[in-house]
Amino acid sequence: MPRVRLRIPRLAALALAVLCLAACEVGVVQTAIANPTPDAAPPPPASCAPPVCERLDVQIGDFAIVPARITASAPRVQLAITNVGAYTHSLEVRTPGGTLQSPRIGPNQTGYLEADLAPGEYEALDPTLGHAVRGARATIVIAP
Repeated sequence: MPRVRLRIPRLAALALAVLCLAACEVGVVQTAIANPTPDAAPPPPASCAPPVCERLDVQIGDFAIVPARITASAPRVQLAITNVGAYTHSLEVRTPGGTLQSPRIGPNQTGYLEADLAPGEYEALDPTLGHAVRGARATIVIAP
């Protein structure tokens, strides 16, 4: 009589491995994406004129900030942030003294953030849950 080999332990181990990998993807790779209500669109702030202030146009979308490297030479910057995406976005600039944050900007709206920044590099990102992890990050460089 021929001998029959049961492959159930191998199939069970394979099924368990697939289940574990799927659970890891849900917990680690997949991050929730928030889409908060936008703030009321304020009017543009007072004029910003060189050499004391520099206006910088920035686009923030689903899930990128353009340009990814924002450069300025003035100590005061006015960021005009246009939302070109479908989600509500915001821009946060991380400085040694704390964070500066723009209002929440709805699709096809422009929001503003003014900051006095010393020469150096600063991290900018969209602090909305799930946006920065998907690529909504930039660097702001203030030249000496």
